[in-house]
Amino acid sequence: IVVLAALVVAAAASAHGPFSQDFVNFLEKNPERNEYALSAFKEYGTAGTFGGRSTKDSKITEQPVLFVHGNSDSALHHSDMASGWTKSVEHFKERGYSGAELYGLTYGTRDINLSLQSTITCRNLLGLRRFIEAILEYTEAEQIDIVAHSMGVTLARKAIQGGQIHLSGESCDLDESLSEKVDALVAISGANYGMCMCLMAGIAGTPACGQVGYAPGSCGHRDASLTACAEDTAECEGEADYAGVLRAVNADDEQEADFIASLWSNGKGVLTSNPSDDAILGKGNMVWGKKTSAVPAAISPTPIKRWTISRPRIRRCVISTAS
Repeated sequence: IVVLAALVVAAAASAHGPFSQDFVNFLEKNPERNEYALSAFKEYGTAGTFGGRSTKDSKITEQPVLFVHGNSDSALHHSDMASGWTKSVEHFKERGYSGAELYGLTYGTRDINLSLQSTITCRNLLGLRRFIEAILEYTEAEQIDIVAHSMGVTLARKAIQGGQIHLSGESCDLDESLSEKVDALVAISGANYGMCMCLMAGIAGTPACGQVGYAPGSCGHRDASLTACAEDTAECEGEADYAGVLRAVNADDEQEADFIASLWSNGKGVLTSNPSDDAILGKGNMVWGKKTSAVPAAISPTPIKRWTISRPRIRRCVISTAS
């Protein structure tokens, strides 16, 4: 039964990935600029990438959607702990999208045991930026929709914002803003103000909880504990000192897309016993008095079921996924 289940999962991933040959041919026309995407295609196998026309003459009728996974995940199902966007891709295809309109690639490690070593890097920011530009050029679309999760939210937001960013031991220039090219940004369980769990003993001080990761800082509190950080009533008693990379991203007050949805899980948490708490982001999604998954420039962090949805089909897909 286990072997059969594994075969079913592998078949599901191969039904959507990797990049189509037509898309690979397009990327190879400019191999230096598209090195990041081509490397993912070569390195991660069938589950490592997806997207592109099945034939050169395949028509693109929907606005393209880019899916950006989180820390230690995969573009498509790789393992139980790196399940990727397979279910989401299937969901969108059931609602009229084709493989030529849905894109994703894998970055970093797909080993959850190494997740605390992951940080925001110029390679991933520049690579994702170039991938967005490649999709727009390939599809000849005026705009793109982006669905991002966890660390992918940080990467997507900065890739869209453009401009310079200074990281630990490196700096990069992402060129001008792409915000006018992004119709919808769906930010799922991002940690825009850090994660209180990074104050836990044994986790604090790891790269993922540092200045190029998700350090929540102390906000002027002497008792910079996980419990204090996650309290609903917590307020900053000094200057915000959460991760520098996050402060740099949040400092850009331009809205990253025409429509922004900030979503977070209501799954039972591992840090608390409250069933309304996120498994990683903790008690109430709070970090020193802020909902960490709320994108600062979002139109509204209101629960998605209350929104009046107008044009893009992606909004209907998101609502049916969240229901």
